[in-house]
Amino acid sequence: MARIGVYGGTFNPIHNTHIGIAKAALSQYKLDKVYFLVAGTPPHKSTADGISDFNRLEMVRLAIKDIPYFDIDEREIMRAGKSYSYITFTEYHNEMPEDEIFFIMGSDSLINFKNWVKPDVISEYATVLVAPRAGDDTATIEHAIFECKNMFDGDFMLIDYKANALASSSIRESFYSSDVNKAEVPDSVREYITKHNLYNKYCYSFSDVTRLDEEMKKELKPSRYIHTIGVANMAYSLAIRWDYPPINAMVAGMLHDCAKCISDEKRISVCEKNNIPITDIEYKYPHLLHGKVGAHYCKSKYDVFDEQIAHAIEVHTTGCPNMNLLDKIIFVADYIEPGRDKQPRLDVVRAMAFKDLDMCVYLILEDSVNYLNSNPEMVDPTTIDTFEFYKSYIEKR
Repeated sequence: MARIGVYGGTFNPIHNTHIGIAKAALSQYKLDKVYFLVAGTPPHKSTADGISDFNRLEMVRLAIKDIPYFDIDEREIMRAGKSYSYITFTEYHNEMPEDEIFFIMGSDSLINFKNWVKPDVISEYATVLVAPRAGDDTATIEHAIFECKNMFDGDFMLIDYKANALASSSIRESFYSSDVNKAEVPDSVREYITKHNLYNKYCYSFSDVTRLDEEMKKELKPSRYIHTIGVANMAYSLAIRWDYPPINAMVAGMLHDCAKCISDEKRISVCEKNNIPITDIEYKYPHLLHGKVGAHYCKSKYDVFDEQIAHAIEVHTTGCPNMNLLDKIIFVADYIEPGRDKQPRLDVVRAMAFKDLDMCVYLILEDSVNYLNSNPEMVDPTTIDTFEFYKSYIEKR
């Protein structure tokens, strides 16, 4: 008979205290395994905050992947409708009737446990292990345990581990402004949050896309507007594939060519008035400035202040070495949107966009450099630098 711990939560995001509680339960109660049960749609709270279920699932996966006896359970993420714990623990009981199940929870959950849906079913099938938080009133926790023991079958016991008072909500609110809170998540999770631009204070909705759609209808020529819609939709699809906030990617797609249909003189003027650097080749071919001017317009004209969106717009034509995830999504979406039909090996590049994004970027750069070599005076050095960076990266990986 195995002793199985189940640690349920939204994990938005998972942090070091979650790991500490699970390790303490594993050791103190001699558990054979601890499953991190990532909540789908709990009946008592929203998990949205611009973060997909799969973002939360992947953060947990990264956090525990090298820790012995820890595993992940995806069942509640995959379950349709509201997710009730009594359903899950009934499933555990049916799947592992000979095993002893332990439900790991925080003290805040214990205090409200009697108000859950069918708590008697949960306590019948699992021993509840409770982790107190720093600052908890001990008498309140002891009373809650006493009350539960008298109301329900099963047992309720404390984990000998006093978690700090940090909540995931604090990390979400100040991840980019507090090094202290940032240090509360495992390194792999911290890198994932940054790469995928999670918990950014600028989170856009489909109403922003609709607003920008109306603006682009006025600013762009019809053919350029159709291209823009194609890029925005492709960016949305690629963002879903690569776990990036999809509406933010769609906003970037809507604005990527917002400065495409103004005059060369206007592009130069905007750059000079706003201290935006202009290279010699950009003075010679001012159409190359539409990315830089578009990034400026993004904030000054269209009220979109996400720095990653502005940067993706700036580099969507030339690329840049070591592009971030949104840079790559917009760079690729601009090249493969459904209206494109003249680029070489488009079927290969389109398929690669959903299989290996870095390889897709490299293939596009390779074709772009081959094309530009026939027009050497138009070659932007940034494109060459970007190509060399990704060529080296692909060769070394």
